[in-house]
Amino acid sequence: MRLDIREITCGNALNRVRGMPFKWSLNPYRGCSHACWYCYARETHTYFDLNGGRDFERVIFAKVNVAERLRAQIQSPRWKRETVAVGAATDPYQPVEGHLRLTLACLREFLAARSPIGLITKSTLIRRDRHLLQDLARAAGVNVTVSIPIADPHLARRIEPNVPPPAERFRVVRELANLNLDVGVNMAPVLPGLTDSDAAIAELMRLAREHGARRVGTRMLHLKPEPKRWFLHNLRRYFPHLEPLYADLYPVGVTYVDNSVDDDLEARADALREFIAPTQTDTPPLAPPPPPIQLPLASGF
Repeated sequence: MRLDIREITCGNALNRVRGMPFKWSLNPYRGCSHACWYCYARETHTYFDLNGGRDFERVIFAKVNVAERLRAQIQSPRWKRETVAVGAATDPYQPVEGHLRLTLACLREFLAARSPIGLITKSTLIRRDRHLLQDLARAAGVNVTVSIPIADPHLARRIEPNVPPPAERFRVVRELANLNLDVGVNMAPVLPGLTDSDAAIAELMRLAREHGARRVGTRMLHLKPEPKRWFLHNLRRYFPHLEPLYADLYPVGVTYVDNSVDDDLEARADALREFIAPTQTDTPPLAPPPPPIQLPLASGF
């Protein structure tokens, strides 16, 4: 598939986020050639009069001034050095990053400003920046999450067609863990009828543990209108027997599964997590030194 890379500029690099564990996000790109069926960011391409199907996978917007704008924001005296989520919408290490290097430029700005980040990716390209991430971890703090929703390589190839195989991503987890970086695995989204069995969850947790992940997260699939259209299109083509299940779980106008389904997943995942807990090494992950203690001024000297 031939990509259409469109260079754009942004007014701000950092976006304020509400209702999430983090307050700020940074995404050097819009659109993603990884082409995962379930990607919730597909919805954002409709803002540009494009569709969330092939257009999202083919038309990639690159924010060419993102590092410059980031520098202006995080070097401001008003910046409180809050942790920024890098890649919360689209993968910061998707293939186009290999030559545009916008994520790399942003990491250098975070390091210069000693400002902490959390980073999520499906890509093995993160290996390129592993030593820079080490430096940033020592200076400010870094946590990395490698997204591996599917352990089965054949199923992953179908649903995440342009993503490195699960085994390659697990190797990245091991490499980052060996560098003493704080790295975890995200099994999200969990796909009903495909990856939600105890066996599938346990296998992924086992592999995460074996490769040194410090945590494993799970979250059930949610489907906004545009991602839903594309996901169900592919489901009908490759897994037609699951159509009734998805019609029941995600009826017209419904984005999230019923709370009871979420609660069941959480309970099963917690039980398996306790049984197959990610390893906690004796050596803590790299972290910046604590700030100096401010002593009160003494008198009488």
